[in-house]
Amino acid sequence: MAGGSLRGFLAIILLTFGCSANVRDTDLLASNSLMLAPSTARTVFLQNRNSSDNQDVSLHDLGARLGAKGYQVVPDPQAAAYVVLTNIVYCNQTKIELPVEDMVAGGYGSGIGSSIMSGLHGLTGMASMAGPQGALVGGAASLGLNAAEGIGNAMGSVFGGPSRPNANENINYACIADLQITDLRATGGSLPVSQPGTPPPSGVYQTRLAANVHQKKLDEQEATPLVQQRLSAAVAGHF
Repeated sequence: MAGGSLRGFLAIILLTFGCSANVRDTDLLASNSLMLAPSTARTVFLQNRNSSDNQDVSLHDLGARLGAKGYQVVPDPQAAAYVVLTNIVYCNQTKIELPVEDMVAGGYGSGIGSSIMSGLHGLTGMASMAGPQGALVGGAASLGLNAAEGIGNAMGSVFGGPSRPNANENINYACIADLQITDLRATGGSLPVSQPGTPPPSGVYQTRLAANVHQKKLDEQEATPLVQQRLSAAVAGHF
C-alpha cells in the first residue's frame, strides 16, 4: 500500500510539473491606456460577450473582482454609474505573419487579419441587453464596419514591450478582447455612439486587450484559464 501511494504521489507531481513546464511565459498587451476620472461612484453594469472560437473563455469572475474593490454590480444599466461592455473577438494560435502585437495595434473595433471585422460583428449584438440605448450602439457598430476595415498596423511600431515569440521555440495562444467603459455621469446618462477608428465621445473609454500564452506545444485547455485570468484582471484593473 505504501509503495502504491508513493507511486501515485510521484505521478501527480510529474504531471503537474510537466504541465507547468509547457508554459514558457504569459503576456498582456493593450492598444492604449485608459484613465477613468476620479469618482466615489461604485455601481457597475457588466455585459460580457464572446464571438471567438473558444467559448470557454469568459470574464465570469469580473464581478467578483470588482466586488472586492468595493463596487456593486447592478442588473440595470440606467442604475449604474459605469457601463462595461466586453467582447472577446479572437482566441486561437497566432500566426507568424500576424503576431498578437499587430492584432492589438489596430485598436478597439478594428479587424484582425483577413477577417471581415469579426470584432465589430460581435459588437453589433453586444449592447442589446443594455436596452434601447444599447441597441443604438450595436446599430452604429454595424454601420461602421466599412469605415473601420483596414485599420491595422499604424500603431504596430509602438509596442516595444514583450518580444515576439520565436517560431522555432514557442507556440503562441492568444485571446483578444475589446473593452468599452462608459461613465454615465459624464454622458448625461446616455450611451453615445462612436465610429471605429475615431476618438470616442467624452465619458467613453475604449481599448483592445490581448492575453497570450507562450507554450512549447499547443494546449488550448491549459491556456484557457491563463488568458481568462489575465483579461479579467486587466478589465478590473481600470477601476
